[in-house]
Amino acid sequence: MIDGIIEAIQKMLTTQFLNGAKFALTQTNSVFGLGVKAVREQVAEGVSTFSPQLLDSLRTISNTAILPVAGLVITYIFCYEIYQFAVEHNKGVEFDISKLLWVIIRTSIMIELVTNSFNLVLAFFDLGTWIANKVPNSVLDMPEGLVDNIISSVKDTDFGQAMMLMLLCFIALIIALVMVGAIFLVAWTRLITIFLYITVAPLPVATLLNKDWIGTIGQSYFKNIIALMLQGFFMLVCLVIYSGILVKASEIISNSGNGLYALVLVLVTMVTLVFSLLKTHSLAKSVVGAM
Repeated sequence: MIDGIIEAIQKMLTTQFLNGAKFALTQTNSVFGLGVKAVREQVAEGVSTFSPQLLDSLRTISNTAILPVAGLVITYIFCYEIYQFAVEHNKGVEFDISKLLWVIIRTSIMIELVTNSFNLVLAFFDLGTWIANKVPNSVLDMPEGLVDNIISSVKDTDFGQAMMLMLLCFIALIIALVMVGAIFLVAWTRLITIFLYITVAPLPVATLLNKDWIGTIGQSYFKNIIALMLQGFFMLVCLVIYSGILVKASEIISNSGNGLYALVLVLVTMVTLVFSLLKTHSLAKSVVGAM
């Protein structure tokens, strides 16, 4: 009789442990899925449509604070080019009007580019949004039944494994909260960096007028712009890989019937995704050769 009572208590506690594990695992999946969804929506939404009011404010700041400085840079470079032109042609003795006209035409083109540099750089990120939207949303969906597969893999009579699973699930919930914080950190840091690059656009664009002296500033700037653009695409590719790994993990879980092993596998995929997202910027910079 006592054995029956103990068995009944263990079965009741096992059921409670499994319910607790299911709750924690459901919350873990929901919280982490929220972070994944936020990354996907932010990259797909693009910069232009994120906040029109913020974009207008940054445009005003760029036109009133950065554009005049860029104008001074263009003026200085133009004077420097004229000086170089005079020195190279025996202090003006050998005068070639065609080369002088080319300097004037090139400066005029640069003035037009600097004036519209805000829209020019913004177009790069619109292109990045177009590239990111080519990734189908269907491949980013999480596999269904993952939580149920983990919970059902533990027998309702296995008291020790149920208790261990519940503890691990709550630990997984804490880890997921930290991981989601890291995901939002990557996403928001990228967005803020993009806005900063767009705001200061006239200044580095103005340096492109001189290719031998400070033109490398503008070249480096556009390399970093392209890197930020590609970072969004790489982030979506990471999500695609993460989703594919989870699908494979779900199959392994169904075949193995080991809930603890399955939970560790899910946690590893989460941590792997976060570390991959953290490295997307450096990877994108290495692709375009940005410093």
